[in-house]
Amino acid sequence: MSLPERKPNMNTSTELEIRYVHEGDYIISFSKDISVSGMFIFTENLFQVGDTLKIIFCIGDLKEAPVNAEVIWVNHCHSNKDSGIGVRLLHPSSSLKEAILKSVNRVAILTNFP
Repeated sequence: MSLPERKPNMNTSTELEIRYVHEGDYIISFSKDISVSGMFIFTENLFQVGDTLKIIFCIGDLKEAPVNAEVIWVNHCHSNKDSGIGVRLLHPSSSLKEAILKSVNRVAILTNFP
């Protein structure tokens, strides 16, 4: 019996370490709800919709996979637990898309396993 594959635009709630560069600052944070098209990044840094940043993924076999991203929404909470930004990945490489999709599928299988 084969396991169902997630669609490329599906996302999963998992935390991955994310490194990104914005206005010359190098920042390490964590992602949530990642998909091949975008993700939520926990951050207390102030961003505006439309800001761009460079995300550097270390995922799967990729040790340094940079991709530009655009901030598409901002969540500034008084409690820093849910403060962060929603970003859209701009022109991710096929190898990065594949690595993200594998990670999403792996988490989906583990979380749906009886």
